[in-house]
Amino acid sequence: MTDGEIAALVQGDRVHSRVYTDPAIFAREQERIFRRVWLYLCHESQIAAPGDFLRTRLAGVPVIAVRQADGGIKALVNRCTHRGAEVCQHESGRAQRFRCPYHGWTFAADGRLVGLPLRAGYAPGFQMADHGLAAVPRVAAYRGFVFASLAPDGPGLADYLGPMASAIDDMVDRAPDGAVEAVGGLHRHAFPGNWKLQMENLQDYAHPAFAHESSNAAARPDERERVELDEEDIMAANRGADIAWIERAGVSAFPGGHSYIGALPLQQPMPPEAERAYLAALRARHGEARANEILAVQRHVAIVYPTLAFQSALQQIKVIVPVRVDYTEVYVHCFRLKGAPPEYHRAAVTFVNAANSPASLILTDDLEIYGRAQQAMTEAPGWLRFACGTGRDVADNRGGAKGPGYSELAMRNQFATWSEYMTGRMPRAA
Repeated sequence: MTDGEIAALVQGDRVHSRVYTDPAIFAREQERIFRRVWLYLCHESQIAAPGDFLRTRLAGVPVIAVRQADGGIKALVNRCTHRGAEVCQHESGRAQRFRCPYHGWTFAADGRLVGLPLRAGYAPGFQMADHGLAAVPRVAAYRGFVFASLAPDGPGLADYLGPMASAIDDMVDRAPDGAVEAVGGLHRHAFPGNWKLQMENLQDYAHPAFAHESSNAAARPDERERVELDEEDIMAANRGADIAWIERAGVSAFPGGHSYIGALPLQQPMPPEAERAYLAALRARHGEARANEILAVQRHVAIVYPTLAFQSALQQIKVIVPVRVDYTEVYVHCFRLKGAPPEYHRAAVTFVNAANSPASLILTDDLEIYGRAQQAMTEAPGWLRFACGTGRDVADNRGGAKGPGYSELAMRNQFATWSEYMTGRMPRAA
């Protein structure tokens, strides 16, 4: 496809379904988006000691994130330089060396080839130093969250994050000890749909009242007998948020495809003694005024485009992993606020299980919708509309725009950025 043909698929508030279903477009996304941007790699606490590693993928490339002896972090391409097999088979662990299971080539934690069976069988000029594991060219961290880029040059991480660094600040600042740690493994799920469906849904306040209507009713037995609900009734049943509440929550979008939506009334109250202990610890670190500022930030989901989402107040992130045009994996990590009473971590675990475990009614609703949408768009291609909130966008002083919480502003922003990347342009810095 030409750049012009790609550009024609995104026209303001309408987008052609081909962007979700065409394998050639997905292949182009890998090259023009995912292999150019900063992607989430891991959290420093997951590989805290020298030799600690975890296995993951970046834009389809298998990599091993490894803590180095000097405290730095490398992302090594998990492909043997001999005959191409994946060297590391374990999800995570600690190792000083990685041995390929095929022919035994062995690599140090920094990627150097250090073991070569049948060494005498190679010509005298064979140089082991030339056959180490390739390294991802750029790795950088912000407040413990580690990102990597397959592009050797381009904007630095700070420029790339722009105002969305505040999503990380929002989580880390809530920790009385000034740090968070990933604990308890992760939830992993997949769905038969395009990755963009998940990214859009994370900024969509209009869908829960309808997609999750049966789940909400199951949680409220007293409402099961109501058979006729108008729109505001259904919205009001959605965690207590009516249309006016959602409008006030708002959505903010920024250059680079980033965005966030304001908070719903999600959190359960803490036991009074735990809340008092937490506030005392936070104020001891920051002072009362700053502690109040930190807790005043209320965002439901913040998007770092293209594939990372923070629910900072709920201590979780979602990493979206595009696998095929019609198949996506999602990894959900829960974090502990260091220095906070244990009740805060238990509440975060309760939420992440309720919203993202295989037993979650909410998650399964969403995955079913994604699969149905993918199938329908594949079988009946056509134009989609993202017109809600059009004309109500208001420019802000950070180069972005704001709209009411039910607006599809964030989706329009994502597709404007998508079009820029896909036609060879570097989106305007955030």
